[in-house]
Amino acid sequence: KADSKEEGADVLRWVDRTLIRLCQKFGEYIKDSSETFRLPENFSLYPQFMFHLRRSQFLQVFNNSPDETSFYRGCLNREDLTNCLIMVQPILYSYSLQLPPEPVLLDTSSIQPDRILLMDTFFQILIFHGETIAQWRAAGYQSQPEYANLKQLLESPVADAQDALLSRFPVPRYIDTEQGGSQARFLLCKVNPSQTHNNQGWGGGGGDGAPVLTDDVSLQVFMEHLKKLSVTTQS
Repeated sequence: KADSKEEGADVLRWVDRTLIRLCQKFGEYIKDSSETFRLPENFSLYPQFMFHLRRSQFLQVFNNSPDETSFYRGCLNREDLTNCLIMVQPILYSYSLQLPPEPVLLDTSSIQPDRILLMDTFFQILIFHGETIAQWRAAGYQSQPEYANLKQLLESPVADAQDALLSRFPVPRYIDTEQGGSQARFLLCKVNPSQTHNNQGWGGGGGDGAPVLTDDVSLQVFMEHLKKLSVTTQS
C-alpha cells in the first residue's frame, strides 16, 4: 500500500481503518462503552506495534530520501519475524549501578539521569547516557580506581552493542550520546511520548523521565481513541 502512488496521509488513514475493523471483529465490548473494550490475549500487543509502525520510517518518509525509504522497506520485507519486530518497535535496555541490565519500556519514563540506555532499532545501535552518568563520565571518575563500578557500568552496554554490531548484516549505525546531545534525537523520536512539553509530569513515570518536545500523541491517548472508535464506528 505504501509503495503505491497514494500519499503518506492516505496510507496512515488506511492503516487506522484496518486497525479499527480488526478491533471491532476480535474485540469484546459493549456498544458505545469504551471502558468495556477488551482484546484477546493473542491480540493484546497488536495495537501497540501498529502505534510504533505509524511513527516509523516505513510510513513516515519525511527527512528520508526515496532511496533510504526503499532500503528500509526492503529490509522489512526480507528479514525474519524477530528482526522485523525490532524494526517496528525497538528494544530498550537499562543499565544502572543499583540493578543488573534489564529491558525497559520504550517510553520517556525510562530516560533517567542515573541510567544508561541501550536501544536496538536494527538499523541503529544507540547508547544513551543519562544526565548524571554523563557528568560523571565527563569528569573522568571512571579512570579512578575507587570508581571501578562506574567503569564497569560504562563498559557493559558497549560490550553488548559490539555483539550486535559483529553479528548483524547490514551493520547497524553505532551512536554514542547523552542527555542533551544532538544524537539523542534518535532515541527521543522512538520512545512513546507519554511526557511532553505540554503534559510534563503526566504519564507512566509520573514526574520522572525526560519530556519530549513533540506534538505526537502518546500510546495511552492512541489506545483511548482506538477504543472509542472501535465501539462506536460502524463496519
